[in-house]
Amino acid sequence: MKVLIVDDDSAIREELSEFVAEMGLAVSAAANGEEAIAQYFADEDIAILLTDLMMPGISGLEMLDTINNSPGAGKRVLRVIFMTGNSDTQSVIKAMHLGATEFLLKPVDLDLLERCVLEAKKLVANERTRIANEALLKEKVTQNEAEITSLNKDIQRAYAEALACLAAAAEYKDPETGQHITRIGEYAAVIAEKIGWDTDWCSMIRLAAPLHDVGKVGMRDAVLLKNGPLDDTEASHMKEHPEIGFRILSESTFPVMKMAARIALCHHERWDGTGYPRALKGSQIPVEASITTLADVYDALRSARPYKRAMTHEEVMKVITEGDGRTSPEHFRPDVLEAFKACADRLAEIFDRLADVEQANVREPVTTGGC
Repeated sequence: MKVLIVDDDSAIREELSEFVAEMGLAVSAAANGEEAIAQYFADEDIAILLTDLMMPGISGLEMLDTINNSPGAGKRVLRVIFMTGNSDTQSVIKAMHLGATEFLLKPVDLDLLERCVLEAKKLVANERTRIANEALLKEKVTQNEAEITSLNKDIQRAYAEALACLAAAAEYKDPETGQHITRIGEYAAVIAEKIGWDTDWCSMIRLAAPLHDVGKVGMRDAVLLKNGPLDDTEASHMKEHPEIGFRILSESTFPVMKMAARIALCHHERWDGTGYPRALKGSQIPVEASITTLADVYDALRSARPYKRAMTHEEVMKVITEGDGRTSPEHFRPDVLEAFKACADRLAEIFDRLADVEQANVREPVTTGGC
C-alpha cells in the first residue's frame, strides 16, 4: 500500500513524505495534479492520496474528478485526504462528493494527519480484503455451479439409462423388436414437438414412451413368444399388459414415470373407443398415449417379424391415413394424426438411422403374441 503526496510546495512534500515514511508506509510524491494523475495510473499500489486543494494547473478537485471518471476507476480502492490553506465550504462539499474522506487545514496538525492516514490505511486494507473475499467466493460459486451442472447432467444420463434399461427388460422377452424402443422415443418426441410441446415435455416423452410395453414382463413366455395365432384365453392374457405396466410405473412420483404409467395403460386405446383395456374414447385418452400409439403402430408396420414382412414408409402412411381393414384413421387422435403426417419424413429418417441389423421378410401378418 502506498501514499501519494501531492503539493506544489517542495518543502511540504518533503516534510510530509518523511513523516508518512516513518509511519511504515511507502511514499511517492508529485508537484502538481498532472504529475499525480500520471503516477496514480502507473502505480496500482497507490491507495491513499494526500493532496493540496489549490495548485498550479489543475486543482486537487479536478485531479480527483479525472481519476474518478477514468476507465476502471471503480476497481481500485482509494482514500483521499485533502489539505488546504482556507476553509471554503463549497470546496469541502464538492471534495466530499468526489470521495474525499478527510479535509485538513494547513499548516497540517501532524498528530491529526497520523490518525487520518492510519484510519485510511485500515479502511483500504479492509476494503481490499472484502474485494478479495468476494472474488474468491464468486470463483467458488462458479466452480460449485459447474460441478452441480456436471452432476445434474450425470444424474440425467443415469436416469435416462435406468429408464432405457427398464424398457429393455420388457423387450428382452420379445427379441424380435431390436431397436424398437429407441425409435418409439424418438418418434414420440418429434410428433410432440410438431403439436407444439416445449423442449422439456418433448424430452420427457422421449424417455417415457419406450416404457409403453413394460407390462410384458408379466406375460407368460408361452403366450408372448408363441409363433402363431393366440386363442381367446391367450389373447385375453396378452391384453393384461397395459394394466400390469401401469401398476409397475405408477409406484413412482417422478413426472417422467407418471407420464410413462399413463402411456403404458392407454397406448392400446383407440380414439373411436374400440381399444383396450378400458375402451376409453376421444379426449379420455391422455395425449401422450395417443402420440405413443401412432409411433408404435408406425414402427410395428415398418418392422419385419417372423409372421409378417416389413412395409415401406409409403405403404405404412397409406395404411395409417386410409386404413386397411385392421388399422383405421379413426383409431387415432385427429390433431396427433395431422402432426404425424406433417413430420412423416422425419419419422422415416429415424427408422432408417436406427434400423435393426436384420429385417426378416416372411409371410403376411397374422394375429400373434407379439402384437
